[in-house]
Amino acid sequence: MADKEIENDDGQQQEEKKKSSITLVQIIIIVLLVAVLGVGGFISWKLMNLEIPVAQNEQQLAEEELPEAGPAILIDLENITVNLSDEDESRFLRAKIKLEVKDEESKLKIDTYNAQIKDLIITILSSKRFDDIRSPQGKYDLKLELVYRINALVGGESVKNMFFSDFVAQ
Repeated sequence: MADKEIENDDGQQQEEKKKSSITLVQIIIIVLLVAVLGVGGFISWKLMNLEIPVAQNEQQLAEEELPEAGPAILIDLENITVNLSDEDESRFLRAKIKLEVKDEESKLKIDTYNAQIKDLIITILSSKRFDDIRSPQGKYDLKLELVYRINALVGGESVKNMFFSDFVAQ
């Protein structure tokens, strides 16, 4: 009989420990939740109260932001034909590329690095799979990668944009 009373006391103590640990966890969660909401509210309040300077003259602002833009300088690259890296089928890609550069100095840089640029483009294009380039987003990503790599090769930001004037993948 005494053994049963001791077991009951142990069972009650274990239940009380479980209840106290559960309430402790709940209290910690509530405190953390209140802290996160408080910090988030403070940050959003600060962002809402930021003062954005207003331009006195819209024309003056437009002149400051936009550099003098002349006609675009486009450089045609030769047709490039590569095998794609698809493993299941033999596929190829033929592309004609035009590079838009910012000025005559950039055009001279591109002409100087012409062979290296073509090699770079061939290497990048041949590393792609058909699924990577068949969607509009895939073509856009490819353009961004090529412009970035060409600019890294020639130094600076000579190439502003790139256009596919022909793009056939089969």
